Amino acid sequence: MKKVHVVAHTHWDFEWYFTRQEAKVQFAFHMDEVFAALEKNQLDYYILDGQMSILDDYLADFPAKKTLVQTYVTAGRLFIGPWYTQIDEMVTSGEAVVRNLRLGMKAADAFGSAMDVGYLPDSFGQSQDMPKIYNGVGIKRALFWRGTPKEVDARYFYWTSNDGSQVVTANIKNGYFAGVDLVERNQFKSLVENITTETTNEPALLPVGGDQRPVDFNLKKRVSKANDATDEKTLFVESNYTEFFDQLEKEELPSVSGEFIDPSLSKIHRGIYSSRADLKQLYDRLERMMIYQVEPLSAVANHKGLELKQGLIDDIWKTIARGQAHDSSGGCNSDKTNRDIKQRGLDALQMAGSLRDYLLRKMSISVENSASNDLFIWNPLPVVNQQVREFSVSTKQPNFALFDQKGQTITFDVLDQQKENAAVLRREPKEMADNFYYLTKIAFPVAVPAMDFLQYHIEENEISMSELDVTPDSIENEHYKLTFNGDGIDLYNKNNKKEYPNFLTFEDGGDEGDNYDYSPAFADWLLSLDFSVAQGKAAQGTFVSTLQLKGKWSLPYNLAARKEQVRNGEISYNLCLKLTKDTQAIDVSLHIDNQILDHRLRLLLATDVKANYSYADTPFGVIARPVEDKHLKDWQEIGYKEEPTSMRPMIHFANTHNDVSSWSFVSKGAKDFQLIGEDFQQLAVTVLRGVGYLGRPDLLRRPGDASGLQTTVVPTPDSQLLGDFEFSGRLLIEENYVPVTLENHYVQLTQENLYYQNQTLNQFTTPIEYFSINQLNHSIEHQALFELEELQVVFSSLQATTDQTGYEVRMYNPSEKEIPAPGSINCKTLSTIAQLNLRGQHLQHLTETKNRYQMASFKPGEIRTYGIYPQKG
Repeated sequence: MKKVHVVAHTHWDFEWYFTRQEAKVQFAFHMDEVFAALEKNQLDYYILDGQMSILDDYLADFPAKKTLVQTYVTAGRLFIGPWYTQIDEMVTSGEAVVRNLRLGMKAADAFGSAMDVGYLPDSFGQSQDMPKIYNGVGIKRALFWRGTPKEVDARYFYWTSNDGSQVVTANIKNGYFAGVDLVERNQFKSLVENITTETTNEPALLPVGGDQRPVDFNLKKRVSKANDATDEKTLFVESNYTEFFDQLEKEELPSVSGEFIDPSLSKIHRGIYSSRADLKQLYDRLERMMIYQVEPLSAVANHKGLELKQGLIDDIWKTIARGQAHDSSGGCNSDKTNRDIKQRGLDALQMAGSLRDYLLRKMSISVENSASNDLFIWNPLPVVNQQVREFSVSTKQPNFALFDQKGQTITFDVLDQQKENAAVLRREPKEMADNFYYLTKIAFPVAVPAMDFLQYHIEENEISMSELDVTPDSIENEHYKLTFNGDGIDLYNKNNKKEYPNFLTFEDGGDEGDNYDYSPAFADWLLSLDFSVAQGKAAQGTFVSTLQLKGKWSLPYNLAARKEQVRNGEISYNLCLKLTKDTQAIDVSLHIDNQILDHRLRLLLATDVKANYSYADTPFGVIARPVEDKHLKDWQEIGYKEEPTSMRPMIHFANTHNDVSSWSFVSKGAKDFQLIGEDFQQLAVTVLRGVGYLGRPDLLRRPGDASGLQTTVVPTPDSQLLGDFEFSGRLLIEENYVPVTLENHYVQLTQENLYYQNQTLNQFTTPIEYFSINQLNHSIEHQALFELEELQVVFSSLQATTDQTGYEVRMYNPSEKEIPAPGSINCKTLSTIAQLNLRGQHLQHLTETKNRYQMASFKPGEIRTYGIYPQKG
C-alpha cells in the first residue's frame, strides 16, 4: 500500500517584498490559529518552517505564550527548528552555517527539542557540504526542493559528502506547496501520481502549506475525502516529517553526492550570487570579524580574566543569521526590506567592532609595564601571524621611531600622514587653539605568536622619516613587477619569468535581469574598459608598494542608450594595486562612483590557463565545476526553468589552474565569478550589477513568469547601487593549486585592525575610545593558551567552549586526499583534549593532561572539532 504522509506546515519568509515588521503582525495572528487547531485536535501536528527566528520575534512580543509552545513541542505535535533562519547555502561560510544551526537548535531545545530534519525547502541551491554539517550537529535526515539535476532520477536518496557523512534525503520535487491541491482541488488520483513519479518507495510525502499560508482547519476532512476517492492501494495519513522518515529509512535508497544547483525542478537563480553586492559585502565582513577576530579574541580575553560576553556574541550572530536567510542573503527583496537588512547589518557591525575594540584596549592597557605610546599588536588565532601589517598611530610630532621590547629599531614604511587638531571646536577655525597631532599610517612585517601579542614603543624625535619613493609608472617586489603602459597594466612574474600584458581589465555590459538573476540586455553592448585616460601614480616602499590609477569610464547611461550604443554616462574610478614584501600576491581595490543604470561590471584577469573546470571553495571544502554546463545547449528542450549559465558562487576564493600555473582571486565579499573567453582563460569576478526591479518576466536567461511576484511590478531603484562602491580582493599567482594553503592564506588576511596604541592625543581612534575604562586588577603577561604547529589542514574557528571551561578549535581538510600528518596541538599548560561535535558537545576524550597532542590523520573532506581544557590551579 502506498502511504501518503500529509504534513501540515507553513513556509514563513520573515521578510521579502514585505518587511520583517509587517510579517510579524501576520505571524502573531497565525500563531493563534496554530494553537487553536492543535487545542481542538483539528490538526495532529504542525511544522513551523524549521526556523526559530520567527518564533523568537513572536515570543519577544508575547512571552506568555512560551508555556503553550513548550507544551505542544514536548507533546510531539508542534515541530520547531533546527535552523535559526532558512539559510542560503551557496554564499555563506561554513562557520556561519554552523552558528545558525547551533542558535536554532539551542533555542528549540529550550522548548523540548529541535526537529531532527535538515529542513531547507526553498533555498536557492544545496551545498555539497550539507550532509557532513548535518551529521556534525547530530542530524541524519534532510529535506529540500530546488537544485537536483535531471540525472538524479529519484525523490528519496542518501545524500553523501566526501568524508563519508550521509543523510537520508527527501527531495520534494513538486515543491513545499504541493499539498495545497489536497485542500483546494478534488483531483486526488492525479495528485498521487504527481508526487510518486521517480520513486517506487512505499511512503510518499505531501507537504500541505505555502508562503505565509494560514492554517487549514479542514485538513482532516480533506484527508478523509481523499481516502474515499482513491482505491485501497493508497492511504492518506496525517503525519509529520519524523514519522515519514522513520518509514522511509526502511526502504532501499540510492546514494547521490555533490551540490544541487540545477534549474530542473524550479528556478535556481544562478544570477543571484551578484545581486545586491553591497549587502553581500557587509555580511561577509561581519562573518570575518566574528569568526576570526571577535570570537577568538573573546576566548583569549576570557583566559586573561575578562568575563566572556556570550550574550553579545549570540546577539550579533542572530543578526547575521537573519541577513543570511535565502531571500535576505539573495537581496531579492523590496527596497524597504533591503534597507532593513542593511541597517541591521550595520548595527551588528558596530556592536562587533566595539566588542573587538574594547577587548583590545582593556587587555593592552593592562599589560605589565604598559607605557604611553606603546603599540600592542594582537593575534587571537592559534597559529603564528607572520605578514606585513598596517597601523594608524597618533603622535605629537610628525617624526618618530619604533622600537621592539629588546630596544631594537624597527624599520617601517610611512604610507600616509595627516595633521589633526584636537582642540575644542570653534565656529571660526582660526580661533581654535593649537593642539595639533599627527595621524600616520605605517606598515612593517610582524610575526605575532599564536594567541599572544607583540609590544612596541613609539619614540617621537626630530629625525625625518623616509616616505615611499614616487616612481613614474611601475612597482615591484620579490615576485612581481607591475607597469602602467598608458593604456593598461603589464605584469611580469619573476617566479616563472613570464610577461602578462594588460593582464587586468574591466568589462561592462547591460543587465536586463532583476534582483533574482543577471540576464543580458536584449540589445546589449559589451564594453572592454581600459585605463587609457587614467592618471597613474606609483609609490615604491620597503614593505608596501602601490600603483594607483584614477580616471573615468564613459558608458551608456541606461538600456536605451546601450541599445543605441551611445556613451552618455560615466563611472569615476580609483584603482589601487598593492605589492607587499615577500608576499606572492597582488592586492586589488577599486573605488567607483557608479552613475550607470542596468549594467554589470566585472573584473577580468587574463590568465595563462586553458580551463575545463573552475574551482572555488564551499562552506567546508572545495569544488570543481565545468566551465560550461552540460545542459547549456539543450536546457529548454529538457524543461529547465532558466539557462544554466556557468556563473558560479564562491565563499572566499575562485580559482583556475593547470599543472604549472594557478590563479586565485581571494575575495573580500564578492561572491560571483565565471571563466570566460577563448579557451576560458579569463577569470571574471563580478564587482557589482545594478537593476531596478524585484522581478521581471521573460528574461533572455529565464523565460516565463517573473520570479517572486508574477502579477505585480515592484520597482527597486536602490538595487541600481548608484553612488560610491568599494571592491577588494587579492590575486595569487602560484605554481600549484593547494586548497589548504589558499584557505589558510585567507585566514591570515582577516587579521587587520587587531592593534591598540596606548595614547591620549586622539580620543576618536574608535567610537568608544572617548569613554574612560579601568585597567584589570591584575597585569596581563605573555601567557598563550596553545598553538597549532606544522598545520597541514585549514584552521576554521576558535571560541570558548559552551561551558566556558575550555576552548573549542575547529579544522578541516578541504581536499579529496587524506592528510596523514595534519599537525599537532602544543598546549602551553597541561591540558585535557576531547573531540567535540559541531554543536560543541563531547564525543570522546582523546588524552589527559598533556602539553602536546599529535592530531590523527584527516580523511578527505573531514571537519574536526577539539575541546582543549587547560588544567587550572
